[in-house]
Amino acid sequence: MHRVQCAFLTQNAIDMFRLSRYPSSPWRAVIAAIVGAVVVPADATTHVVDPITDLIREYSKEGKSAEYIERVSDQGYERYVLTRPDFPYASELVKPLDDADAPTRRVLNHVSTPEHPVNQRDLHNMKVWDLGFTKARMGYDVHWLPDGLDHPGGANAMKAGIEPDIYDRAFRLVGSGYPAIAGTYALAAQVLRAKLASTPRPRWKELGLREDVIDHFVHADNPATLSDFDLHYLVQFLDGEMAAWDVGHQSAYGMREMPVVFRVARAAAAYRERNGYVTNPCLDGYRYDPVNAGMGGVDRRPLCFRDAIDRAVRSWYVRALSDELLAARSSMQAGVSLATRMAVPLRSSRQGWIGITRPGAVAIAAHKEVIEAKVANTLLAVGDLSYRDASEATRRAMRLTCKDEL
Repeated sequence: MHRVQCAFLTQNAIDMFRLSRYPSSPWRAVIAAIVGAVVVPADATTHVVDPITDLIREYSKEGKSAEYIERVSDQGYERYVLTRPDFPYASELVKPLDDADAPTRRVLNHVSTPEHPVNQRDLHNMKVWDLGFTKARMGYDVHWLPDGLDHPGGANAMKAGIEPDIYDRAFRLVGSGYPAIAGTYALAAQVLRAKLASTPRPRWKELGLREDVIDHFVHADNPATLSDFDLHYLVQFLDGEMAAWDVGHQSAYGMREMPVVFRVARAAAAYRERNGYVTNPCLDGYRYDPVNAGMGGVDRRPLCFRDAIDRAVRSWYVRALSDELLAARSSMQAGVSLATRMAVPLRSSRQGWIGITRPGAVAIAAHKEVIEAKVANTLLAVGDLSYRDASEATRRAMRLTCKDEL
């Protein structure tokens, strides 16, 4: 019975994922803007490299895309790249790479230019970055901080690509009690700003891009300045961005931009770190304290965010956001604050998951299988992948929420 139910939900989720690309709702223009236009921050390089998409496309040309996707699971890849899998502070395991096969050589040839040559190690490092296995240590992963971010949490905000004016405004609006909510809206505003900057003004209306929303957010000096429409728009816009896979651009600080599902977590961590701690989870600015640092999972102590990999920070963010939404609901008894209003649209957010939301789905929305499903459906839409292989990639992702029933 459970097997049949899970199969039914999986097929419905596949259909829902496909149909969601063309929603018949007031948000259709918003979603169209996200899936129909290239997102390039204002100062981004045009040399965009997306290893996962490029590799799946090249393997598809040999009829081996399904084999390539199924070759390594999320857990298997984690064991391949980390010294200690399933540990929030694990270091990257650097070892010799296998000789590049024909699809990989074609990718390297395709993405390399005289100004930006890309070798196999570069391609591997980009994939490790995109899948959330790097940290936010000053001097290692983050090398400088701009004015306005030179305080606790600045390294996380910079890795998230949040500019100081947006970062400060979200903090002033939301306060210190809701770091996950603040981080979510800060990133939504940042992504909207980048989209506006990279899209010709005549197309803004066609694509549903609202300059007034970002203006309201950046210049808000009191909660009344932001309408409920502004808040719903920002969350829907960010949800659409997380539902897609668009990587390889350059952030406002010249770094390789992380996938949005990890950027939002780093943004939230920046606010949590800014709040300070009773007991510091970090030893010397970036290394975790084995005695006082949280270890993730059932351990609810704060992480040493700078020494934690992006995936661990995202796991913390998912729990923190759930806790904050519950707290915001409870606080409504004392009156409607901006935080309680901000919580309303977030309760229906998919946070990067695809298809039907099931228990535990948001927590695994950044797993390799889910990312590959997004890539596969994008390639299907442009004719670079077969329907069979794209559907199997989606089923593989959906089955992650059914594993306890199979």
